[in-house]
Amino acid sequence: MNKLTAAQIAEITGGELEGDPQVIIRGANSIEKVSENEIAFLEKPQDLNILEKPDAGCVLVPKQAKGKIKNFKGTLIYVDNPKWAFVLALRKMESETKASNPPAGGTGIHPTAVIEPRANIGKNAVIGPYCVIGSDSVIEDGVIMEAHCCVGANSKIGSGSRLYPAVVIRENCEIGRNVIIHAGAVIGSDGYGYIKIKEKHEKVPQIGRVVVEDEVEIGSLAAVDRAALGETVIGRGTKIDNLVHIAHNVKIGKNCLILAQAGISGSTRIGDNVIIAGQAGLADHIEIGDNSIVMAQSGVISGLEKGSMVFGTPARPRKEFFRLEALISKLPEIYELFRKLRKSSLPK
Repeated sequence: MNKLTAAQIAEITGGELEGDPQVIIRGANSIEKVSENEIAFLEKPQDLNILEKPDAGCVLVPKQAKGKIKNFKGTLIYVDNPKWAFVLALRKMESETKASNPPAGGTGIHPTAVIEPRANIGKNAVIGPYCVIGSDSVIEDGVIMEAHCCVGANSKIGSGSRLYPAVVIRENCEIGRNVIIHAGAVIGSDGYGYIKIKEKHEKVPQIGRVVVEDEVEIGSLAAVDRAALGETVIGRGTKIDNLVHIAHNVKIGKNCLILAQAGISGSTRIGDNVIIAGQAGLADHIEIGDNSIVMAQSGVISGLEKGSMVFGTPARPRKEFFRLEALISKLPEIYELFRKLRKSSLPK
């Protein structure tokens, strides 16, 4: 990470500085392990006793803590939201580091890259070692493609997007601006479409495409299938974790969070601001309303209204699920009572 002074961090975060403005910050750490040249944050005013650590460099603390910290010898920055201020500082340190440390293979177009003549490469794009770009594809300004990425024919990568090593964008797909796709992800793989004819599964051509809107992030080894017809869509600002599978013709709204190992079956529609937790599974052709939460390992087999929170398989409203679980846990006791009552009622 690039170094910053405490004064620079205060300016970036809009905070009020107390202590040495010239202390140099070269890294970041947790509040429990922060050292003299690192930055950390503390969210809860009731945890101020942690700040007795003598060698901490710079800590972002809530404004409500002002005047309550007595023995801390490092530098404090008072902010409205310490966690968000920490993120802003890290972004600045990381961006400066990336600017001074280009991807492996350097800047520009690496000599081992294979680019079809009709592909269009924008200004300041970085095309890493052994990348392949198909005919009629568009790579806009400032795109970074790290080693071994592949972009199929007639696809588009929007400006400012970054593809980490071994990302595959199949043909006829569109990636928006400022999208991040992590190593090994595949966008535009064939949807899982077959028809059974005379005891044989015949493949249905998947001739649609994938549209990934602006500011989406897709984790490593995630797969987003192309539509059979039309489009599979990932809405603006949605963040997809590692090992997620999005099937053909799925439509995902804006600013959703989809966590690791979740699977979304074909033609399901997901509204805006939906959270799908780890290992959850959604059936095909259902609709999930805006602002819903599907808790971890839930199996959703029917649509959900706006603002739902569900858990379990089959997924039920969270409170209902835990009420039923409480009753189920008492079944052995109830059964034993029933057995004794039945025994006592039998004729002797």
